[in-house]
Amino acid sequence: MIYLDHAATSLPRWPEAVQGASAAANWPTPGRGHHHLQAAAAEQVEGARRSVRELVGFGVVCFAAGATAALNQALLGLTPSPRLIGIDPLAHNATRRPIACLQRKGVRCFVLPHHAGGRIDLARLRSEWPAETDLLAVTHGSNVTGLVQPVAEVVEIAHQKGAKVVVDCAQTAGLLSPLDGHVGGADAVAFSAHKGLRGLPGCGALVLRPDLDLEPLLSGGTGHDAETDAMPAEYPARLEAGTPNLAGIVAMGEAARRTLAHPWPWRELAGHLREALRGAGVALVGEGTLPIVSFVIEGLPAQGVEELLDRVYDIVVRSGLHCAPQAHAVMGSLASGTVRVSGGSATTAEEVAALTRAVCHVVRYQRHGNQVI
Repeated sequence: MIYLDHAATSLPRWPEAVQGASAAANWPTPGRGHHHLQAAAAEQVEGARRSVRELVGFGVVCFAAGATAALNQALLGLTPSPRLIGIDPLAHNATRRPIACLQRKGVRCFVLPHHAGGRIDLARLRSEWPAETDLLAVTHGSNVTGLVQPVAEVVEIAHQKGAKVVVDCAQTAGLLSPLDGHVGGADAVAFSAHKGLRGLPGCGALVLRPDLDLEPLLSGGTGHDAETDAMPAEYPARLEAGTPNLAGIVAMGEAARRTLAHPWPWRELAGHLREALRGAGVALVGEGTLPIVSFVIEGLPAQGVEELLDRVYDIVVRSGLHCAPQAHAVMGSLASGTVRVSGGSATTAEEVAALTRAVCHVVRYQRHGNQVI
């Protein structure tokens, strides 16, 4: 099998992450007492927190159930509630839907000005800034086209205007590291463990500037300050109610350490994927720099192409809207969706060559009236 769906879940996972999770499965809940086993478990959590912070380069690391949970907390918990939100033109539903919840409560929203491919237009953002804008929600790397937004410049403009910025780094954490050199002074960044970090699903992080005021979406036990009926005021305890996902957190910490120590040449792979698909004669949708490429074959539905590649050539890709209908609306592919190819650190040149041959064959299949040739 050739696996090219790393934008959804990157495989294989770091062996050290899996081993760490396996060991953590036999530890007690951290921070819920004073005996030595809980203290040892708590130190594992804090070690993972330090590693994730090093990956980002700033802020307080609050663990969450994934990027979606982290983005919901950042967007729905902001205090005071924003009046007007600017949203990335290529936003994932993990950003779009929480903002839709705010819209139903009267918060207004607009799509950030952008060029034809979805890249934010910085000049227009400066000159057309709506006066009541309190918050920008920006997708660092598109999961449809691989486009990387100029987040540092966006943050600079927003802060000059008095607005906060929340950044979805689901596709860039683990590739563009440390993140602080790419997201500038962002107020919050969110990402999951199971994509570029090659950790386990069900865990992620929301990394905050300490002065960002968030109301917790969940309340419950934290292992301390049990007398009060309010969550603790300090981060990360304020946003970490209930029993933590110890196995996922330990695995995320190990994955962050390994990712920092062993960067991989993803830019080279991104170029090879685009060259391979262009050479196969398909139409690419959008342009980007991450190893994420979407394409269509005229006359064949995207799902049909996915099924052919899977069942005939044993190549795993993904078709559809990729939980990002707003991005497809910008790219003009909302009605049809696309086939997305996304590579990872384990993707080889031989696999890219096999993809080229398979897609060429599918294109010939379509041109010969969908007959097996």
